[in-house]
Amino acid sequence: MCDAAMTFFTAHYLPSFALRHSLAVVFSVALFSLNTLRGETPTEPKGGAKINDEQRSVNDLLGAPLINNPDSSIATENTKFSEETAYSKQQNEKARLKSKDLGATQNTEDAKAVIREVLGLDASTSLKTDFRKASLLQLASHSEQKKAYEEAQKYLSEYLQRYSDDALIPVVLLRQGDLFRKMGAYDLERQKYYDVIKSAPKVKLSGRFDLNYVKRIAFIARSQIADSFYEEAGKLPRHRATDKYISASEMYARLAEAEQADKRVITLKYVRSLYNQGNHDGVVKAGSSYFQKFENGPERDEDEVRYLVLYSSRHGSTSDQDYLAGYRDWFESPPGHGSNGDALKWRFKAARDLAGELFNEGKYADSLEFYRTLADLLSGTVTRPEEYLYLMLSIKRVLSRAEALEADDIPGPEISNLIEPMLLDIQGRAKSSLVQIPLINAVLNGSGNGSFKGGSSGAAEWSSIKPALVKSLDDLSAECEKAYTSILPILYRIALCSERIPSQSALGKYEKIRVGVMDVEAEPGVVDDNAVFSNQEVKFHILKKPAAGNDSQGVLICVWHGIPASGMELKSEDGGEAVKIVDFVGLANLASGTNLHENSLPLKLVSDMASWRISTLKWEESFKKQMTEIAN
Repeated sequence: MCDAAMTFFTAHYLPSFALRHSLAVVFSVALFSLNTLRGETPTEPKGGAKINDEQRSVNDLLGAPLINNPDSSIATENTKFSEETAYSKQQNEKARLKSKDLGATQNTEDAKAVIREVLGLDASTSLKTDFRKASLLQLASHSEQKKAYEEAQKYLSEYLQRYSDDALIPVVLLRQGDLFRKMGAYDLERQKYYDVIKSAPKVKLSGRFDLNYVKRIAFIARSQIADSFYEEAGKLPRHRATDKYISASEMYARLAEAEQADKRVITLKYVRSLYNQGNHDGVVKAGSSYFQKFENGPERDEDEVRYLVLYSSRHGSTSDQDYLAGYRDWFESPPGHGSNGDALKWRFKAARDLAGELFNEGKYADSLEFYRTLADLLSGTVTRPEEYLYLMLSIKRVLSRAEALEADDIPGPEISNLIEPMLLDIQGRAKSSLVQIPLINAVLNGSGNGSFKGGSSGAAEWSSIKPALVKSLDDLSAECEKAYTSILPILYRIALCSERIPSQSALGKYEKIRVGVMDVEAEPGVVDDNAVFSNQEVKFHILKKPAAGNDSQGVLICVWHGIPASGMELKSEDGGEAVKIVDFVGLANLASGTNLHENSLPLKLVSDMASWRISTLKWEESFKKQMTEIAN
């Protein structure tokens, strides 16, 4: 074994215990750095041993009969090198340099070419023996990469047969176990790991291959046995998986006491296995211990353990009826430093599960609280996703204005100057809404002084600005769709909870599901809060009229049915007033032209049910008003 290989192996592999992902790298990189190969006395041939065709083909590939061939000449090969000559030194050095190419090969054929070239040199026996070891392992790596797992096993078995007392035998057995896992042969996989434990004390120990190496390699094997039980359980039906999870948890409990263990990682795996076997009391106990012992673990792991503990706290035999307080504390605490979606997903899952469970139990006030928490988590920084619609409509307004100016043959720089105030308004609204529009910011800040003047040449050409606006519109459309796709079903549940709580109003929640914004042409005072307009195709009511003095810009509406479109004329509910739609952006006609709700059946159902509930609640509201007037 070369010193460089040993250094890499001990420094990077053994401490990590990440066998299934590291083995290929260990053998393809470390074992083939042969520039510092040590001499090694070859094993004598086994007298009278028989070899099969498979073994013979490997022998042929490796260029000379090897130790298990009765015709082997390996013991007397290159006897002229008993005293090094200039020629022997030159051949050995050439072989060392060429052998470096083995680890860089990309496929089996490339590896075979290097093997034949090195073994064709008149190098020493010890160097060729080390190279043959490396060759078998590299060929196994290439076979594994192309998912030819049985072929890879053949090369590794050859290694075990030929070099039975080699210090790397336990590692080769580990790799065989990993291959069996990939093949789905979990019983054979675990048998290989047990073989590792039995073989580790029997190998030749020298230098860095000491007693500590034996302990660590045995620990890795035990860890892999536990992981094998856990992984196999995940692929079995629940009624068959429990015993495997129990076996895994028992092994993790023992592994956590070992000096070689990464105790935090092992404890995390232990908690997971208890959870999956339904041992909720065990999860609460082990999870609580995790938080006491490991304060600086990754955020994603802490949130996972917290989820498992809180879930188990409400499903165990000693269920804590005050578990809601634990959820509130968790959700109210900010995500840890460097937290990402991997960590937050556990908060999403917890809020979703808990809200649904409380709703089914009829605890609507508590359910509403956690559905609102979930909506906040999903919304992120943009707590009112309809802000996307306002910004999209504003950008479309700029594009329409510029198009009209182009039709009047207004020069490009002048168009840029005329639309600059509109872009500044968009920038301000985006900033206040926490919506990112980097392309528009870049346009406005092009000269570093808040304008998009093109330096000494004057204002920038409109033709250079337009693509940024079009791309910004597309980006906002995608973000809007993403926001609403995730949040619409939650809004519907919030509305359902509100209907069942006397102090809550459900109508506003349903209205958010059918929200849109439009520019209209109308007489002053016609566009008023709660006014209803319709024609044969579309019906909507006003949620929020524009700011004073701007009767046509940015009207927030709720669409009962249909899809508003530019040019449509609609009458008020009493037929006395009229409006004409200039432009519209809503969930039903995002800039891509697709209907968001038709992308999935659940969302379409949510939209349709919301529309039905809006019309029903508006009718009830009108009916109650009429009854009050009659009573008075």
